[in-house]
Amino acid sequence: MKNLSLREIHYILTIAEEGNITRAAQQLYIAQPSLSQALKKIEEEMGTSLFYRVKNRMQLTQSGEMFLETGQKIMKAMRDLENSILDIEQLRGGTLSLGMPYHLGAVFVPKAVTRYKALYPGIKLQLYESNSRELENMVLNGIIDLAIMPLPVESVGLYTKTFFSGKMVMLVSRNHPLAKLAYTKKDGKRYFDLRNADKQDFIVGNQGQSIRRSAEAIFRKAGITPCIALQSKNIETIQRIAATGVGIALVPEIYLPKDLEKLSAEYFYLEPEQEVPWLIGIAYLNSGYLSSSAKSFLEILEELYTDLQLTHLG
Repeated sequence: MKNLSLREIHYILTIAEEGNITRAAQQLYIAQPSLSQALKKIEEEMGTSLFYRVKNRMQLTQSGEMFLETGQKIMKAMRDLENSILDIEQLRGGTLSLGMPYHLGAVFVPKAVTRYKALYPGIKLQLYESNSRELENMVLNGIIDLAIMPLPVESVGLYTKTFFSGKMVMLVSRNHPLAKLAYTKKDGKRYFDLRNADKQDFIVGNQGQSIRRSAEAIFRKAGITPCIALQSKNIETIQRIAATGVGIALVPEIYLPKDLEKLSAEYFYLEPEQEVPWLIGIAYLNSGYLSSSAKSFLEILEELYTDLQLTHLG
């Protein structure tokens, strides 16, 4: 194992991430036979198999799992070393790895990335999309430097900083019977007392998702017992099904579709005593090195979105 290089470690991590040697070769921009030969050489050097095949998928062996865990830490350490040295060079180079949930990334990240690349063109950005639980693990394991995600996090060992605070709203079809119970307050906004939705059908996120945890917290504050009609991991799916009248959805205001009028759907704010804020922040290792490139990205997010109270981002 004394001859193992960082490039070879990167090969193994990429194969594990892709689960397929052909896709891994494409990601690495090398020929598939060359990658297969490199894997064979590494396993011979290690004296053990790192993968086994299940149909067309490469699965890690127990030795492979150990290699993955250590390899991720090595690559994170090297990335931190590179960034710490390049910090001296005033952000002229280096790599910043960012993770984000699928839908959230589409809302918050493009504008921040555009500004960041304009300010620091020499820094390479690596973007990863996954669910919140997996993103926490990716930060803990050193795969990514920062995770942009709903708060709070569940993992011990992560430091978080909020850059956006929004509201959860109730989304229903315009033809839903409960829509008639909404009312307008002095601020000109439409509200709904969720106690009137006790035992009604709700469409919610899957267990473990931040949107599901927020909805359950709102149910408790309102003192109601919902009937879970449908579950989905996709916020857009939840909203569009709710718009058909199948059930009610509680969603972040910032994620509301722009074609609500076309969908014949309406949204209402909740009474203050029933509200649960929708917080978005950055998560990173509280014991790890945070490079200047990471700090600069966080500053851009805070500048763009702190205390933003808009229905949609432009």
